[in-house]
Amino acid sequence: MSFTNKLFARVIQRAKKGKPNLFSQMMQEIVPFNRPHRISVIKISAQGCTVAIPERRRNLNHLGTMHACAIAAAGEYVSGLNVIEAFDISKYRLIMSRLEVDYLKRPSGSCTANSSWPNEMLVALKTSLKSDGVATFALTSKLTDSKSEHVATTTTHWQVKSWEKVRGRSQA
Repeated sequence: MSFTNKLFARVIQRAKKGKPNLFSQMMQEIVPFNRPHRISVIKISAQGCTVAIPERRRNLNHLGTMHACAIAAAGEYVSGLNVIEAFDISKYRLIMSRLEVDYLKRPSGSCTANSSWPNEMLVALKTSLKSDGVATFALTSKLTDSKSEHVATTTTHWQVKSWEKVRGRSQA
């Protein structure tokens, strides 16, 4: 296991124990697209994940409320945390294939996104991965605003594939 993989494993274990700050900072480096949004990890566990997206100028639209793309990014991000928490990224490639967003109302202030695995879904996926080396699935995320009102729901479609099944992967 490389130094980077060991470091990532250590930092994610720390986040699972309730200390997600270093993990949040590391993820901003790993996923630079999300860096300007300043999405922060609040919780990462087998029971579910939570992120916060602050009310700041870069995240606002022309109406002064949270931008639709910032909401979509937070929904996809928290869903991805569930996938990272459940699957060893040194053994599996994680790919988002589609993102759907249902905007329910204009948010007030900052937003929080929550996502968790539906009952028994994870067990079925891990069984599929053992037999086929690939699994596809969708995870939903619920976004609420600073008034705890449900403002959006995202559905992120994922493919998890064993690195052994990935064609053209460099062996670096």
